[in-house]
Amino acid sequence: MKIAVWHNLRSGGGSRALHQHIKGLAQRGHTIEVWTSSIADTQFLDVDQYVTKTHVLPFSMDIRIRDEYRDKVWAVKFEPETRIRRMLEFCRQCADQINAGGFDVLFANSCIIFSMPYIGRFINIPKALYLGEPNRTLFESSPELIWEGLPAANGNWKKADYRSQYWDDIFKIRQARVRVREEIENYRNYDKVLVNSYFSNENLLRAYGGAGEVCYLGIDSGLFPFLNLPREPFVMGLGAFFQHKRPDLAIESLALIPEGIRPKLVWVGDMGDKAYVSKLKTLSQQLGVNFEPREKIPHEELVRLLNTASCLLYTSTLEPFGLAPLEANACGLPVVAVAEGGVRETIIDNYNGLLVNRKPEEMAKAVERVLTDQALADRLSRNARRVVQEKWTFEKSIDRIEDALISTISKEKVTV
Repeated sequence: MKIAVWHNLRSGGGSRALHQHIKGLAQRGHTIEVWTSSIADTQFLDVDQYVTKTHVLPFSMDIRIRDEYRDKVWAVKFEPETRIRRMLEFCRQCADQINAGGFDVLFANSCIIFSMPYIGRFINIPKALYLGEPNRTLFESSPELIWEGLPAANGNWKKADYRSQYWDDIFKIRQARVRVREEIENYRNYDKVLVNSYFSNENLLRAYGGAGEVCYLGIDSGLFPFLNLPREPFVMGLGAFFQHKRPDLAIESLALIPEGIRPKLVWVGDMGDKAYVSKLKTLSQQLGVNFEPREKIPHEELVRLLNTASCLLYTSTLEPFGLAPLEANACGLPVVAVAEGGVRETIIDNYNGLLVNRKPEEMAKAVERVLTDQALADRLSRNARRVVQEKWTFEKSIDRIEDALISTISKEKVTV
């Protein structure tokens, strides 16, 4: 196949998944070219050795004051805001090049800004989308719900600050309704939408009114090998330093473990909010937890940590799939995870990890079990490697994505 890949991703799980797909498809002889924006993280994706060319087109989301005023007028008329208009124009430019390139299929991926990408509207070849997750800001409380009403006026309507808040809310809700409308339209423009878990497929159905097709990811054991190194008394966390990854919950949980056996928390993230990291450091000092944040470390160091830690504590909120627990398992590292989202499809309780409720007390007890019960830790470690080798291999994941793209080419578009 001659495959055109489109993405607007930064560092993180989405980029790791796309890297895996591009690498595997290229190794099977498929020709690949990539289109992306100047705000995407092409360095983190690092696929130059597998693709014919990467096309980076200029793109900006910087908004001026005059754009904000104009967006309010457009919102009243239910018309797209400046950011959407810029994305539409950017996608038109990408599509013009893709449509003229003689490709068999478009393999679109998520957009860091809008989640559901706009590129499908302008492509006239078969098109498949691998969607990490719907736009959580529009469809979930994360943690606030965008549709939640303002507090009642309670006699304060005459106050200028309340009136300003009232009108700003009207503009915000109008803009959100337009975004929802545009994202649903985007969904309907793909011949096939692929998702990473059954949990994600349910979210897709709730958000866009139609289901997708589960196409599980896998783990490249060459990138995440088991090195059989001695385990050390520290716990790992993996995920960007943002609230929804919940490193604060990991700190609060470890604080409940007795001081004599309380492990250090080494949290590794690709990117983060510096102000939030500062708050995490303050929280850890207050609770007596040795917290070591590590950002954008070399891959070799990540592998060493996964092979020497005693446990991965996975606290992400409604993670759609979660590559980190399987990467840890490939390195023989047991996982203690919140029983939510796609993690319930990868971690089997008391087999390759322990699943718990989102309660610090339960997390602390589970981590303490892994730290103090060597027989349990050894059994979880053996089973972790076994389950990756049997079900979550790199080769099987490429079989799935290759079959999905071939079927996209061979079948007529299904009306949603």
